[in-house]
Amino acid sequence: MFSGLTPTSRQRKFCEGFLFFPIRHLRKYGNFIFRQYGRHAGVKTLLDMQLGMAGNNDHYAGEIQRCIAEKAGPETARVLEKLEDFYTQVQASSGNLPGLYLDFSDLLVHFYREVSIYHNVILRNMKQELQPAARSRKREPAAEPGQEHINKLYKVVREFVLQSKSMMAALEDVAKKENYLPGERYLRHLMDLMSGIRQMNHHQQHLCQLLKRWSADKSLQMQQTYYN
Repeated sequence: MFSGLTPTSRQRKFCEGFLFFPIRHLRKYGNFIFRQYGRHAGVKTLLDMQLGMAGNNDHYAGEIQRCIAEKAGPETARVLEKLEDFYTQVQASSGNLPGLYLDFSDLLVHFYREVSIYHNVILRNMKQELQPAARSRKREPAAEPGQEHINKLYKVVREFVLQSKSMMAALEDVAKKENYLPGERYLRHLMDLMSGIRQMNHHQQHLCQLLKRWSADKSLQMQQTYYN
C-alpha cells in the first residue's frame, strides 16, 4: 500500500509504479508535473522552452517563416530566372541542336512549371498560413497546426526535393554528352543552373528538417498530454 498521507491524483500520476511516494508537494504547469526546491528556481521559464507549450509552436512557425522568407523563397525565385534565361538561349539555338532537343526542351518547361507552382503556391501559402501562429501568443491551441497537417506539408516539400534531385540527374546527364549543346557558353549557363538548383535544394531540405522536428515534437506533446 501507499504510505503517508492520502495521495492526490497528481501524485498518483507522477509516482505510478512506486510502492510509496518518493516526492511530495508536486506542482503542475501546462503538461508538466514538477517539484520546485527553491522559491526562485526558474522552473517555469525552463519548461516554457520545452515541448508542449505555446511558445514551442511559435518557435517552429517563426523558424519556418524565416527560412521561407530569407532562403527557400528567394532561391526558388532565382532558379526560375535561371531556367527562363537558359530556356530562351536554347530556343534561340534550337536549329543547331541534335534531335534530342525536343525532349530536353520539354524537360525544362516541365521543371519550370513545378518550381513556379512550388514557389508561388506552396511556399507562399505555407508562409501566410503560419504567420498568425508566429505573430500572436494568444491563439487558441485548436488554431495551431496539428501533427497531421505538418506531416502533409513535410511530404509536399520532400516531394519537391526529390523532383529537383531527378532534374539534377537529368541535367548532369546532358552536361556529360559531347557536342550536345551548341557551345561552351551554353555549358557554362547549364552548370550555373545546376548550381542554383543545388542551392535551392539545400534550403528546401532545411525546411523539411524543421517540419520533421516540429512533427516529432507534436507527437511527444500528444504523449505528454495522454500520460498527464
